[in-house]
Amino acid sequence: MNRVERKRLEKKSQNYKKVYFFILAILLISSLITVDFQVRTMLGIDEYRLIGYEQIENNEYIVQVMGSSYLIDTLEMKNTIDNLFAEFKEMTYNVRIWIESR
Repeated sequence: MNRVERKRLEKKSQNYKKVYFFILAILLISSLITVDFQVRTMLGIDEYRLIGYEQIENNEYIVQVMGSSYLIDTLEMKNTIDNLFAEFKEMTYNVRIWIESR
């Protein structure tokens, strides 16, 4: 077996390892969610979830992660993202002008 074949086999095994760990992570998360749901159902607990969300109003959500609740306002997020894109657009325009002037 020459060097090229060994490298090819090593790369293939690394790809298999990545897929393996990705599948393991999905299995772990799905099993945690399933066990959490079953325990809460048996005990009649409705307060905290492992992972979940509820819509309060049109643009507000409560996201629950491991017992902690976070309020998310989608309008504020949209405005922040729009502002970041506007700044990025202005920055790229300034860079383009600077490059063209050189």
